[in-house]
Amino acid sequence: IPRHGSGIYELEESDFDILQLPKLDFAYVRSGSRKLDTKVGFEKDAYVTHWLISGWTNSGKTNSSKILLGVTLKGDGNSPFAGGIVIDPHGEYYRDLKAFNTPNDTRIVHLTMSPDSNDENEKSLHIPLNILTPNDLCEVKDFASETQIPFMWACRKLHRNLNLNGPSGSEDEVSAQKEILEKAKNWVDMILNCDTQLLMRALPDYGQQSKGDAIIGAVKRRVRGIIREDSDIWLEEYYPIIEEVIEGTTRGVWYVLDVSRISDDTSKLLSSLFSYKLFNAYKKASLEDRKAWESFKPAGVLIEEAHNYLSPEESSKGNTIAKIAKEGRKFKVFTIVVEQDPSGIDQRVLKQIHNKITLQLIPKDARALTETTPYMDELVDKIPYYEQGEGVFVSTGSFNFALPVKFPHISEWLDSNSELCKKCNNKKTFSSDKICAACQGKKKRDDIRSMM
Repeated sequence: IPRHGSGIYELEESDFDILQLPKLDFAYVRSGSRKLDTKVGFEKDAYVTHWLISGWTNSGKTNSSKILLGVTLKGDGNSPFAGGIVIDPHGEYYRDLKAFNTPNDTRIVHLTMSPDSNDENEKSLHIPLNILTPNDLCEVKDFASETQIPFMWACRKLHRNLNLNGPSGSEDEVSAQKEILEKAKNWVDMILNCDTQLLMRALPDYGQQSKGDAIIGAVKRRVRGIIREDSDIWLEEYYPIIEEVIEGTTRGVWYVLDVSRISDDTSKLLSSLFSYKLFNAYKKASLEDRKAWESFKPAGVLIEEAHNYLSPEESSKGNTIAKIAKEGRKFKVFTIVVEQDPSGIDQRVLKQIHNKITLQLIPKDARALTETTPYMDELVDKIPYYEQGEGVFVSTGSFNFALPVKFPHISEWLDSNSELCKKCNNKKTFSSDKICAACQGKKKRDDIRSMM
């Protein structure tokens, strides 16, 4: 029987040379279940767009996220490609990625409830209450828009005016305002620590309303439910943690917000707070100080369990994460969305994401992705059977096809991407001067002694 087609053979590394794949060390090309030696990455320009890393439990999605951050932190050797924040619900990211830090170069910082005093890059996760706005609280609780939200803004405005200008108004109002200043250091304290009658005296508009006490009581209960659940995290005094995070991000530093020991409501509040402040700072700079904005490193926001922020219901509310997913790219702010249930994410958001790493998924979620992702139609029946670490990578800014990939374990990736210290020839380092943290630390201590 005459042959009607060419022979079949297993792919080799040389077969991919013609494709000129980007070679940032990200993952290996996969042929079936066989990992090839060919490494693949993405175009640097394509990096600053939104990412989706999706996979079922134990598919390796957090490991893949760590490798993506590792590529970012490694950057071009001298500095990372971007900075940003990681909302870490399980306390997993810093442990592996702190390998990028040296005494002379901090690239990742751990914000946690229990920092290690021996690690100068671990810091306490404490947030001053006075930086919160009513909008922040509305991210996690439903407040009545016609009554409760205006009351919170009135409290915030009053407390700010008292600090700037002192008490004013009728004799009774002045007396009430002085008492508020003694009891409350910020507007949230004012709601929590001042009784209803005192608030009605200080805010006579609510004292004259027939339902004023009911409005105040409802707000007190909701705010107390948010703040008291994780009281250790909140500070009464001002501390510039947000400013530090924004400034560090512009230089390419990543901040891991370890929310593994706090409630879901507080986690969501912190995620929205940091994301909003970061996005707003970049947006403001792009409009008011273009030269400074152009010098900023891109800013990323990595969110796990993203359906809590990007479901159709949440997205329609216009929350901060959804806003960044829709508008962030024009201001150099992007999201890294990590999710095991992509069918629960708003389709409008999925269409904005151009870099997608798809690991093992159940059929329903595989179908949801193929509907919003080019080149994946023929893979919908294969995705549910991927092994751990196996997946398909689509980056429409880097290449025009779906690429089968295999991710190494993060420890393997770190080992293969670091170099031996040129001083001790023993420990490995990511430092651009090829000197390990131990040797840098010794030199730093010697320099200090020489100055004493």
